[in-house]
Amino acid sequence: MLDRVDNRRDPANGVEEASGKEGVRNEIVREDIEKARESAKNGDTAAATKHYRRAIQKAPDVIAAHLELAALYFERGDLRAAQSELEGAKRLEPKNALVRERLGDVYSRRGRNGLAIREWQIALNEDPSPGLLYKLKKALRENDETIDFEEVQRPHYVIRFDGRVNDTIGRVVASALDAEYLSLQQDFRFVPREPIEVTLYTNREFQDITRAPSWASALNDGEIRIPVEGVTEMTSGLRRVVRHELTHSFINAYTGGNCPAWFHEGLAQMREGSDRMDPYPKLRTAVAEGSILPLWSLEGLFVNYSKDKALLVYAESLAATEYLSVRRGANAPFEVLALLRRNLSMNEALRKVVGLDYQEFQTAWEADLERFHPRAH
Repeated sequence: MLDRVDNRRDPANGVEEASGKEGVRNEIVREDIEKARESAKNGDTAAATKHYRRAIQKAPDVIAAHLELAALYFERGDLRAAQSELEGAKRLEPKNALVRERLGDVYSRRGRNGLAIREWQIALNEDPSPGLLYKLKKALRENDETIDFEEVQRPHYVIRFDGRVNDTIGRVVASALDAEYLSLQQDFRFVPREPIEVTLYTNREFQDITRAPSWASALNDGEIRIPVEGVTEMTSGLRRVVRHELTHSFINAYTGGNCPAWFHEGLAQMREGSDRMDPYPKLRTAVAEGSILPLWSLEGLFVNYSKDKALLVYAESLAATEYLSVRRGANAPFEVLALLRRNLSMNEALRKVVGLDYQEFQTAWEADLERFHPRAH
């Protein structure tokens, strides 16, 4: 029975079985995955990693590539990289038992038994396995049934620590989340159905695990991720980050993920308060250089942008969203969100709320920039 269960759960049996997906997308990456497996078999881990990365770049939602790359990292002792791959896979398929089990294995190897037990319990609920049950029972005995899950739980969210547990900062962030959650609930007239997950990192692990760009002060990829190393109390900067990232979580939950990145970032920045960035100095330069980007080109994620381009697109996002709010009223952004929630496109939402399509809105917004921030002569 063990042999039958293990084979059924082995990603090497086929891309489709491990990922739970079928069709042409797997054919796109099959050659890369086979090359990766052959390189790994021959001991060339660098080549194997390269081929797995290529497969993931082509089709990020193929779970087999994440699992097998994580296994490669795990075997050579790079536990941070293995954890990063498996956390990415977990976000793609939260109920994938093999992903949860492997993530538990990584946590266990890192000495974080409470988190390992949690992942194994979830995996066992999804797909009972005698081998997994043995690991879980052994871990429970070794922990003497006193399990530190290294988290702060609230009705609407859960805070976890990746790194050394810091109860003080956990309580500080929890208090800020309580206040901001209530404010967002009132503004959106909406409560997310699922608890919002928040992970607090040391600075090093934030970069290693999330692979966030160097300019990012936090990350929200379905889970709020904040570096807090050295923080001992709530600061204006940390409060701004909490407010910004929690806004992203509400927007995602409210629209079902149907919100362009520029509008996402514009709304999140507007909620930061009076100490948010001033976008106009950057935009004055962009207008003078003719480098303003069309908003419809900014619907995808910004994480792969350089620091300079990120500064520009964040400035555009904030200024364009402020323009919508000032010209059409404070409730206009929520009217747009309500339409996005009904799965309308941004172009359709702008037409209904502003009476302009994307191109016309862009032209009107740029004209407004010219009026308030004329080109240097």
